[in-house]
Order: sequence, then C-alpha cells, then structure tokens
Amino acid sequence: MVLEITNGKIKGTRENGMLAFKNIPFAKPPIGELRFKPPVPVEDWTGVLDCTQYGPRPCQNPPPWCEDRDTAVYSEDCLNLNVWTPAIDNKKRPVAFYIFGGGHMEGSNSEIGFSGPNLAHGRDIVVVSANYRLGALGYLYLGHLLGDEYRASGSLGLLDQIMALKWVRDNISSFGGDPEKVTLIGQSAGAKSVCSLIISPEAKGLFRGAVAMSGALQCITDIETDIALTRNFLSAMNLSEENAHELLNCKVEDILLAQEKANEIYFKAESYGPTADGVVLPLDIHKHLSEDNVPQIPVIMGHAKEELWLYPDSDQSEMSLADIKARMKWKFGDNGDYVLKKYEEYRRKMEFAKAYGKVMTDYTYIQGFIRTAQYFIDIGLPVWLYRWDYKGGMIANHSSDIEALFGRTNPKKRSWNKSLSDKIDYVFQDVILNFVVDGIPSSSQLPDWKVSKSRNGYQMVFDEVCKLREIDLDEYDEEFPLQVMRLN
Repeated sequence: MVLEITNGKIKGTRENGMLAFKNIPFAKPPIGELRFKPPVPVEDWTGVLDCTQYGPRPCQNPPPWCEDRDTAVYSEDCLNLNVWTPAIDNKKRPVAFYIFGGGHMEGSNSEIGFSGPNLAHGRDIVVVSANYRLGALGYLYLGHLLGDEYRASGSLGLLDQIMALKWVRDNISSFGGDPEKVTLIGQSAGAKSVCSLIISPEAKGLFRGAVAMSGALQCITDIETDIALTRNFLSAMNLSEENAHELLNCKVEDILLAQEKANEIYFKAESYGPTADGVVLPLDIHKHLSEDNVPQIPVIMGHAKEELWLYPDSDQSEMSLADIKARMKWKFGDNGDYVLKKYEEYRRKMEFAKAYGKVMTDYTYIQGFIRTAQYFIDIGLPVWLYRWDYKGGMIANHSSDIEALFGRTNPKKRSWNKSLSDKIDYVFQDVILNFVVDGIPSSSQLPDWKVSKSRNGYQMVFDEVCKLREIDLDEYDEEFPLQVMRLN
C-alpha cells in the first residue's frame, strides 16, 4: 500500500485488520544544532519512504519491564509517528491520538501490545501514536543559561507532541481520518501531557476531546524549580552553569548516565516534565484558566484507587521515619516535609503499608487530579470523572486502566477471574471508544455517567460492579500545591 501525503510518498502494510504506516517523520531530527531546541517541520522527500516497521525510540534508560529493551533501537532522531486506519478512502473517521506514559523519561510509540489495533478493537477509527523527546533531551530547562533560542527547552517534549498534532491536522484526511475529530488519550506522563496540551495556547484547535488517565497538571514546574533541577543535572554531568553549553555537543550516553546520577538526589520521574515558561505554557496556570483561555472541549479524567500501593506479595516491612523523610525529599523536593506530616497522620490510623501507599498515591496523583478537575469544571468544560477500583485479586494499581483499554490486563488478574476481568476491560474500552466517536462517554453496560458540575462532582467507579458515586470537589488539600515537585 503506497500513499501520498504532504511531504512525499509512504509505503505501509496490513496489520491485524488495519492498514499500518509506521516511522513517519513529522519533524527534522533534533540533533546537532537542533538539540535542546523546538522541533522543526520535516522536509519533503523523494521516492517512496518505507513505513512498514517501527522507527527508533527516544533516548532513555529503558525500565526492566520493557519486554524488548535490549533489542529496540534508541536514537535522538526519534520524532516519528505511526498511523493505523481501517481503510484508505474518503471517509472522515474519528481519530484517537495516543500519548504514551513513562514519567517523561521512558516509553515510546512502539511498546509491545500498545499498537493501533489493540486500541481500536475493531472500531471504525484511526489511531495515531507519536514519539516525543524524553528526560533531559526533552525537558531540561536551559533558557537562563543558553539564551533566547533555548527558552522553550523545558517543554520540548510537549512541543514535539504539538508538532505531531499539526501533522495530523495537515495529513490525517489522506488516511481516512477527520482532522476535526481528534481525541487525545494519555496515561500517567501521557495524561499529564494531555492536560498540558489543553491549557497550551500552542495546541489550541488541534483536538476536540481529551482523556487523561492517572495524570493532570501536577507535573508542570515553575522556572525556579527547574533552575534547581538543571543545577542538579549539571552537577551529575560534572559541569558548571558557565559550561552548560558543553551539553550541546556531548555524547548522548553521557546525558543518560547523568540522568541516573541526578536521580540519586531528586526522583527522575518528578524531575522531568513541561515548564511554566510563559512560552509554551503560561507562567500562572490558574490565572490563565480563569481568563477563559482554554478551548471548551469534553474531558474524561480518572485515576486508579491504589496507584502507588505496595503489592501484597512485596516486602512491606516498615521503613524508619528517617528513611521515609529522605524519600519524601527525594520525590517531592521542598514539599517533602508536608507529605511526611501527612504520612505520620495516616500512620496513626493504619498499618505501615496502607499509610505509605495512601500518602504516596494521594500526593502524587489524587490531589492533582481533584484540583485540576475543579479548575476545568469551574471554567465550564464538560468533565466526566472516574476511579479504577478493580483489584483482580491484587490491587487497583497504577496503569490498571490503560492495560484494560489496550486489552493487556495483568495475567495474574486474568487468572484470578478471567471472565470478570474481560468484562470490565470491555466496558472500559466501550466507554472510551464511544467518547472518541461522539464525545460522550457511554456504554450499555454502565449506569448513567453524569457530567460533573462545580461543587457537584460525580465519579464512575470501575469495579466488579460499576457504579456512580458523588464526590466533593472541594476535598483537595488546599495547603498542598498543585505542583508535586518544588524546589526554592
């Protein structure tokens, strides 16, 4: 299958009932003079570009659970995307634009089991997944050290996503998709990206709906915090601020090694993420939202009930208070002392494992979820909220919902009760894909899912029996800031 798009001709293949076009470049390689700079549109090519195989993944230190971590190709030249479509014709199909997670430092658009057919489940939709720069290459703030050309360096990964969305706007009609019917779907860092895209002036008009799973606006860091994180990274590189320009030409392997060394001081999953820089994202998020700067699009937001709880079969021996204090500083920065106090409150009421899992879940995810939801609802966005409670004989942990959406639910949960796991997976897939199609989350297997209003929240609970519950959207901890990691 050969198709002509804006920049030239591409060759695709058939894959699990869909036509697949992989490794389509949407920007110039961000290498050489373009390292740490915003993406630049790709140039036209001659001949037919072979787009039958996945392209390189973003540079990273892949986690142990990445099944093909040792055989995949990683490169700075990673700004490629994949498109899956049921057919090449004149239809205008809804488009699901999937943004992978991984703490803004891991992941790719070619992870095993996260392909277009796995998401579409036979629906008449087009699926797009794009790579974006990760870790220091995507989110290290250098504007204060290297000048105006680098003032957006703290949000390059987000700018890559915006460039990919612009590519979708200009090209998706050629794949049988409708550029006016693009819905974002992201989980974890992908969900944080989704919420950042909602509020970014640069992304306005590029999508009509959004699904944010276990992530909100809590990852956006202020410039002061980013300057401190950059100082920590430079120290790991054995560089001074005066010698920061050496990052422009150093080996990428040295950058990856420095990320791990810097992780000894501040947790890398909280060290990377977009910057409130006044360029890509507003300096004052709440002020920006209150001034009606956000498109009125429908949004689904949710989280797992036990995001960061310890597994029942893990070592649950109690850590010393000193160790927990150090861990809080490592993960939350200057917010760590406050989270430590909340842990001590929880510990007086419950055993260690529950107290630790609850405080980490509450202050990494749930506080940001509730506050962001309240922000969006207050400015009039139609918002549907959910909570993933299904344990499957284990816990309702981080990534349970995205695994269900892609039909990848943990084998241990399936072996515990396969028919029940399959049923809950199907219901979740049904409601999200119906939202992609028509902008309303619905399923014949669910009770009526009411949209939340200011001071009147409703949350769909996905469990052995799905139910709608009322929640108080004012219940977030006002003493804890939206920004999870802060350094002054």
